[in-house]
Amino acid sequence: MSLVGAMVVPHPPIIVPEVGGARAPGVQSTVDSMRKLGLEAAALAPDVIVLLSPHAPLDADRMAVCLAERYRGSLSTFGAPQVKVDLVGEAELARTILTQTKDAGIPVVGYGEGSGATPLDHGALVPLYFLMQWMEIQPRFVELNFSFSGTARHLEFGRVIRAVIDERPESILYVASGDLSHRLTPSASAGYDPRGAEFDEAVVNILAGGELGELAQIPDVLVDSAGECGYRSLLVLAGVLEASMYETRVLSYEGPFGVGYLVGAIDVRAGSDVPVSKEARGDSLVRLARETVERVVKGETVPKAELPAGSGPERAGVFVSLHTADGSLRGCIGTLAPTRPSLAEEIVRNAVNAATIDPRFRPVRPEELDGLEVSVDVLGEPEPVGDVSQLDPKRYGIIVRAKDGRQALLLPDLEGVDTVEQQIDITCRKGKIDPLRDTYSIERFEVTRHRDQPSQEGAGLQ
Repeated sequence: MSLVGAMVVPHPPIIVPEVGGARAPGVQSTVDSMRKLGLEAAALAPDVIVLLSPHAPLDADRMAVCLAERYRGSLSTFGAPQVKVDLVGEAELARTILTQTKDAGIPVVGYGEGSGATPLDHGALVPLYFLMQWMEIQPRFVELNFSFSGTARHLEFGRVIRAVIDERPESILYVASGDLSHRLTPSASAGYDPRGAEFDEAVVNILAGGELGELAQIPDVLVDSAGECGYRSLLVLAGVLEASMYETRVLSYEGPFGVGYLVGAIDVRAGSDVPVSKEARGDSLVRLARETVERVVKGETVPKAELPAGSGPERAGVFVSLHTADGSLRGCIGTLAPTRPSLAEEIVRNAVNAATIDPRFRPVRPEELDGLEVSVDVLGEPEPVGDVSQLDPKRYGIIVRAKDGRQALLLPDLEGVDTVEQQIDITCRKGKIDPLRDTYSIERFEVTRHRDQPSQEGAGLQ
């Protein structure tokens, strides 16, 4: 089961009706979004919630992992003692996270082991109030916290957490708790800084764009000016999601009381072994392919075929795929092996062809460009397949070659292609190969997928 989803949540007690009272309408967008997350959490029905709270015990130099067997807390400090949470801790999972974090060379401290119930802070209590509202069975729980170390260490902490999660049999929901800038208005309790709104806008845009790794590129001066408590929580989440195919949804953002409240959902796509470029929407390969498509469709000169150093292999087979906003295939042209002197030239050539000469579609028109999504698949070296047991349509694409030269290719991890039999049948049909009468061979290959938006991933047969 492993990771079934992730969520980005704020934690102002005012959004809890029993606390907010007459002031609650001022954060209605946040309340409505948190209720929606609660319904989604109930539908996911996780066995365990792993939540990082900025208000859990904090060590400036070390990440923190709670090893408690039980958690309890209420919002009595905020005038609502009737709002209570009592959860069983998933101590074994917590101990594994602690151990593997140490093994990775990341400074970390454990707390709460062997004591009575560990008290829950409002950074956990407020999200849990909403997330557990409609759950039929209470999940077990693990609480974490960040440190004040650098961005790279928080990303690595997230990667370790994910590696542990992936080895677990339980279904796990990961929750990043944190508020954005506390300095949005002159009346804000933390003071006012105009860069607070700039920071919040950057974070919201990154979440909306679907690539949380870009958080690490926000300048330190902007983070420091924001007076936030959620940035490092989101960095850890970025590390957790780095190995995933996922879609992000911004449900709401507002800052009515001088503090930014962001609510977001991350739909983690299960069952895929195709590695995705970590740079995703900002990917240089995708940018080159998109610019090429846009220019050729507008009748302009194609861009110079150049990529930054380290963007990929020097030469490779490449497929450029175009999808409409609803996920429908709009064009896909590629090469099984490199045919041009460089990877960049391969991308430019196939992007031009995908937009203009895919025989299944009319050429892309200028008015379609705004809704067009672009992905680039870089093919690994094909290898012969001796037995169909060596195939996996989620991980490997295949090439079917008939003796007389007919051949066809199917990329991996496509919607509607769930079995090896389907994969072979579709590929043979594409190449007009009769699997019962013709003699043919099969090769498999892996791809690295560079995509424009996660939502188009796997949509349509190519």
